Amino acid sequence: MAINMQESKAARFTTVCALYFAQGVPWFFIATVLVTSLVDDGSMTDDQKLALVSAGMLPWIVGKLVLGPMIDRYRFPAMGRRRPWVLVAQLGMLLTMGAFLLVDDPAANLGTLSLFFLIHNVFAALQDVSSDALAVDILSDDELPLANGLMFVAKGLGAMFAVLGLSRVLDDSGFHSALMVQIPVLFVIMLIPLFVLERPGDKRFPWSESSGEATAKTSGDDAMSFEEIFSGFKQAVSNKTAKTALLLCTVMWIGGGMGTGMGVIDFQFEFLFVEELDWDSQDYLDTKGAPIFLTTMLGFLVGGLLGSKFGSKRTLTYAVAIGTALTVVWSLTESNWTDDAFMMQVWLVWTLVWAIVGANLLAFLMSVTTKDIGGTQFSIYMTLINVGAFAGNALSPQLLDVANGNFATLFLFGAAFQALVFVVLLQIKDEELVPSSQVHEAE
Repeated sequence: MAINMQESKAARFTTVCALYFAQGVPWFFIATVLVTSLVDDGSMTDDQKLALVSAGMLPWIVGKLVLGPMIDRYRFPAMGRRRPWVLVAQLGMLLTMGAFLLVDDPAANLGTLSLFFLIHNVFAALQDVSSDALAVDILSDDELPLANGLMFVAKGLGAMFAVLGLSRVLDDSGFHSALMVQIPVLFVIMLIPLFVLERPGDKRFPWSESSGEATAKTSGDDAMSFEEIFSGFKQAVSNKTAKTALLLCTVMWIGGGMGTGMGVIDFQFEFLFVEELDWDSQDYLDTKGAPIFLTTMLGFLVGGLLGSKFGSKRTLTYAVAIGTALTVVWSLTESNWTDDAFMMQVWLVWTLVWAIVGANLLAFLMSVTTKDIGGTQFSIYMTLINVGAFAGNALSPQLLDVANGNFATLFLFGAAFQALVFVVLLQIKDEELVPSSQVHEAE
């Protein structure tokens, strides 16, 4: 009998975690490892990095709004409700990583590289929304908290694999060799949803015979109509709390600090550490790939515990205030930036605090989500977060020019946007939040 996710907890957890690992590897290889290498040898400016990262982000900005409703609307139930979309996405990610092999010299072909990165992330965004939908469908209520935590850790491990491992392959053997290491990894991960069925009776391939009656009989039983989708969009912005939450999402990532490499501050880290402070590029990647990522994971764990004890909004508000203050302090200590040990320590503390912010952001947004339109409304929130990150990236080179190339001043600009997040949070009153029982229904 074929293994299926419905009957095997191990299959459920392994599948969703592997898919998240697959998301982390290509993004951090291109947006962190390759970018750092190009900055180190003087082949990339901040404007060129902006073009590359923006190309990768565009599918994520529209993905939650377009791809999410698409996978709800169009189903291939004989192979499972979500599994066909997962397979299409994973195959697309694999093929587009192979397309990068056509680029002989990344530094001389940044336009082509950006185009391929955009196409790859169309499939990566599709994989994200289909993986999330799969997790919601197959995981029980009591499994979701642990699974969500493990999925985040898996994506972090994918990032560490890229930053710690692929960076050395890139440095020692070149761009194509680094691609040839990760392509088989993506292929192996694709085999998991290929051979692990969603439910008993599902077909493995469209031409396969079903071992029984598939659980999902028709594609339209619970699929959203486009009329319902657009109606949900209108309702999602119909009250003050929801509108304030929309503003919060938009400004949350502009200043940076979320450990994503995006936003006014984070966007410049490669240029600050490698170009300005003359860190060795591998030392920078080793720092980001091990202590910074591990601290981020710790922050998510601590943030989850604090949010459970004190409430997500309260924890989020205090953490944003502390994180903003730390950003200001970091700026004012510019005279110590040439001390590598000092920079590493302050970077670690700063990362920990903003990871606590990130851990509570999701729960807080759920608490202001209307349960009846939870899926649609939450998609809007996630989209606007990506819009904010995109805006932060775009503003970063401009603000650095205004600051005459002074990174300490840029940090103050970032702190101003972070302070704006704090102000927006204060506009949402505790009594406007929905009970936790309703939050889970919204999820």
